[in-house]
Amino acid sequence: MMCAKLLKKSGPKRILVVSQTNIGDVLLTCPVIDILRRDFPQAHIDVVTGPKAVSLFTDNPNFCIKVFNKQAPLSQKFAWFSDLYRAHYDCVVDLRRTALAFFLAPRYTTPLFSGEFFTVHKKDIHLNRLRQVYDFDTLSEEQYAVLTTKEDEQFFAKEVAPALQGQSFVVIAPGAADSAKRWLPQGFAAVADHLSAMKRIVFVGDDKDAEIIDDIQGRMTSSSMSLAGKINLRQLAFVLKKCLWALTHDSGVMHLACYFNVPVVALWGPTDINKYAPRGSQKSVIVRRNERCLRCRDPKSKGTHNCMSFIEVQDVLDAVKQFF
Repeated sequence: MMCAKLLKKSGPKRILVVSQTNIGDVLLTCPVIDILRRDFPQAHIDVVTGPKAVSLFTDNPNFCIKVFNKQAPLSQKFAWFSDLYRAHYDCVVDLRRTALAFFLAPRYTTPLFSGEFFTVHKKDIHLNRLRQVYDFDTLSEEQYAVLTTKEDEQFFAKEVAPALQGQSFVVIAPGAADSAKRWLPQGFAAVADHLSAMKRIVFVGDDKDAEIIDDIQGRMTSSSMSLAGKINLRQLAFVLKKCLWALTHDSGVMHLACYFNVPVVALWGPTDINKYAPRGSQKSVIVRRNERCLRCRDPKSKGTHNCMSFIEVQDVLDAVKQFF
């Protein structure tokens, strides 16, 4: 395995990108895929990810996915690895720092050990990993495009746009995988009612979020639209791409909006802002009131995080004033 750097004139035929597992983490690796797709349009690109992110990448003509399921039996894992080995990749960009490239033996690969631990934000860590094997020109957020296709645009025009009746809209995503990251339903209802006097409100989320959104809408006095459980991740990506701005938690939806340079108001709980803060639009803002959270003040405390309960409706309304 050589340590030479990949050049545009190298003309790699097959590239493997080893991404992450959780949707939010995967989204932070997408700029790497965008750069490789832009600079090597003739190359076949495979992306390794976990089962959770499959719907984000399925049937995308920009690359193929190689789903790794760590719960699979050993025989399936061996078959998965054998498939990668037979592909004969010219370049492996491993964003997880595994030993996979050592066994695949590509001509170009990111090193197993490097100094990117000093980089703070996860997006920068991944871009720095790519730079260790390829000196790329910076890609602006406006150029990110690998996640959506013409089919997603057609779906929006046929299934979503008619209901909006030409109105501009704001996305609200009240879901989060970790309950410690979720704000109160009554808070979302109050904010949504306030915003609905100015813009159309569209709630988004998966099947699990639908119950939360039903609760919020039941508390509202104004009308709103819900796409929870009705669209897949790629279709959600296009919805976010078309919205004015989004109100989210620290979640995959937030990172998806940031990928398209869409401003977000992120309601923040216990996670590390330095590593996961919204990146993209300079208009994005974080609302956080964790100074009274015992667990944040004392990590050794046996209590649970309750940061989100200290966020007031007025805190959020003050944050969204910049958009009106």
